[in-house]
Amino acid sequence: MRTTAVLFQIHYFDRWAEKAFRKLRAGAPPHYEFAVLMHLPPGAPVPERVTRYPHHVVRTPELRALPYPAKVSGQRWNLWHDGHTDLITMHYWRAHPGHDRYWAIEYDVRYTGPWRRFFAAFEKDDSDLLAPMVCRRRDFPEWLFWPSLVSPGEPPSDEEAVSSFMPVFRASGRLMRAVDEAYREGWGGHLECSFATVASVRGLKLADLGGEGEFTPECYRRRFYSGTVRDMYRAPGTLVFKPTFFRTGSRPDMLWHPVKPFWFGVELRRELLAARSALARVIRNRASWLLPERWRRPGSFSRAASAR
Repeated sequence: MRTTAVLFQIHYFDRWAEKAFRKLRAGAPPHYEFAVLMHLPPGAPVPERVTRYPHHVVRTPELRALPYPAKVSGQRWNLWHDGHTDLITMHYWRAHPGHDRYWAIEYDVRYTGPWRRFFAAFEKDDSDLLAPMVCRRRDFPEWLFWPSLVSPGEPPSDEEAVSSFMPVFRASGRLMRAVDEAYREGWGGHLECSFATVASVRGLKLADLGGEGEFTPECYRRRFYSGTVRDMYRAPGTLVFKPTFFRTGSRPDMLWHPVKPFWFGVELRRELLAARSALARVIRNRASWLLPERWRRPGSFSRAASAR
């Protein structure tokens, strides 16, 4: 029996998150092993609540110590803005490389049905990467994160370069080893293009776990999620980057993202950050000389410094 690790990826663990994790693992078969995969900044205490469950905690300095030069370097390196959250998954894999499959599921992904039914739908699928919205660069060349993709030697062609949306995905042990090897060799970039492109270039099997694209098997078509592949925010749909959902819809057996509880203070702060970012963008485009050099870089106003 092949073993499967299911990683619930999060940066905090309150009652709301604990409930989501318990629902995720309810009724799963015995060859599934669940763990809370948690990123914390240096010095932050590990929440007592998370110690009740199998967990793996990694801090920013440990991520930047990984032997992946193109993924961990840079004076203005940012874990979230630059799309390096796959380093958290890779850190876990390096500590636990023995599983045949690895599901990585962000804390704000929800499924309108029992998760065991979702997992069972892919049990016989031998794809090395299962992810939503798998798309070749030739079909979406204007995507924002393509310039982040770097590789040693000959760059991948528009046919070989592939992106995917990654709040929920499954990688085979073989793909995890291939990504580890590629990152050591100097591959890098946003995880939404690096993972799928490494799989493509190394001749591994990719499949879209739903939707209607080129990579979607017939048995998954129009199932599990809806989304807009050629939109920066993946919207409209049930599985998007923005906007935030405060509850799921009622259609059964569908993935939803991002689903978050409504916290007034958090939402107010997010809107203020968005407004500040929009104002900075106008100034940057029309009168950049008014801004200090550190604020001239796109994204400087969109996230608090603590997220780095």
